[in-house]
Amino acid sequence: MKTKPSPRPTFRSLPLLIGLFAFLAAVFAALLATGSPPGGGHGDANSSNRTGVSRSRVGARTFMKVTPQGVAQIHDHRESREQSAAASALEPIGNTLWMVDDLNAIADGVAIDANDVWGAWTLQGARLGAYPIGGNGTPDFEFSSFGEGNSGVASAKGADRMAYMESNAAGNDFRIHGFKSTSDGTPDWSFSFPETDPNLPASSKRLAVSRDGSTIAAVVSDEPATQTSKLYVFEGDTGAIRSTWTDPLRMDAVDLTDDGSIALVTQDNLAALVDTSNGNTLFSVAGSGAGNIFYRISGDGNVFVTNGFDLDVYKFDGSTYQRVIHFTQANNWFGGASIVSRDGSTVGSFAGNYANNWLTGEVFLFDVASAQMIGSYPVSGTGQYQGTPVGAESNDNGTVMAFASWGTEFHDWPEVMVFNRNVDLIGAIDFPGSAFGVDVSVNGQYVVGAPKQSTLTNSAAADASS
Repeated sequence: MKTKPSPRPTFRSLPLLIGLFAFLAAVFAALLATGSPPGGGHGDANSSNRTGVSRSRVGARTFMKVTPQGVAQIHDHRESREQSAAASALEPIGNTLWMVDDLNAIADGVAIDANDVWGAWTLQGARLGAYPIGGNGTPDFEFSSFGEGNSGVASAKGADRMAYMESNAAGNDFRIHGFKSTSDGTPDWSFSFPETDPNLPASSKRLAVSRDGSTIAAVVSDEPATQTSKLYVFEGDTGAIRSTWTDPLRMDAVDLTDDGSIALVTQDNLAALVDTSNGNTLFSVAGSGAGNIFYRISGDGNVFVTNGFDLDVYKFDGSTYQRVIHFTQANNWFGGASIVSRDGSTVGSFAGNYANNWLTGEVFLFDVASAQMIGSYPVSGTGQYQGTPVGAESNDNGTVMAFASWGTEFHDWPEVMVFNRNVDLIGAIDFPGSAFGVDVSVNGQYVVGAPKQSTLTNSAAADASS
């Protein structure tokens, strides 16, 4: 089994930002006007050809800067999209709604539903925060974790249900809690995992909530004691264990269909589709690498994505899953930031070039029905820090897709980039520190990013299908 070259844990640390961790919500202005698709044709999804992106439209833009003191500055102006893409991409586009500074914790995970931004804070002051989207940054409630350690958060997109996962700094004392927006800081239910999980602590990637809120899934590990990993499936409202599945191969991440009937488990280089009613494996297929790798599935379960050294898309043909897209680029890793839209129409991936110290990369979007590439958006930078892609999310129909990365030393591209289905950059957040998480609301109006040493952000991209 091939293993991805691991990125060095070097994070940007601006001198004036040392010790400053903020939680920021910002709403981006709608940017899009009607126009033609990108020029250059779609091209074969198996081809390495790039597709050009038109930037001829003119739109109203609002840029937000975060100063070294964490103060938001707002600038409004209009510009042609033919002007410097690099200059416009370096600054967040949007109106800052609120910001919360924390001197001890890092906003390491984030989830957004119809009403709230849910933030998972780590290190000292580890906790869950429930922040109303339209509020002023004051949480409706907070839930204190072990006080330090790791945490993860996931929420239902179509129901009032979320889950919070936590483990302490040593990697044991592992727990999961169910909340609603009305829980007022008291979990509706809690469960303590018997696994010690020293190598795979709590993380938003290892937690999923179905769209209807009926199902919560989590993966944990008991390495090195038994060299096994375990999938837990809980009833969303009660926390009762519906099923479990144990396997020797490490489980890195989990995703769920809308009704929670199927869990897609990322097992290093293996994708396993599991029936959550009984823990039986429905389908499995090998991926193309391991480490920093997360597979994703559509709402109805008909399309799922594996990644690694290759990007592969599988589609259900009525009896089984067939691979419909296979895409690869020399020295590129697709594992950290790939996504399929809820309706299964669109797949996106932010590939990073590990041979160039993660200083170049490219966002690719694909149309699943035609198995063709829609277009791409390359980025490149310099410096000693690595712009490793770390996450991606989509709205329901694939017209708004957001990609997060650690970013480079000189901010050569934004830590969060937001695209429409024409691969036009319609939103951007340039954090002073590295991004660690991202989420998108169902209609694409809000995009939330969670960074280190600065912020956690939220975006509006209405009419993004234009």
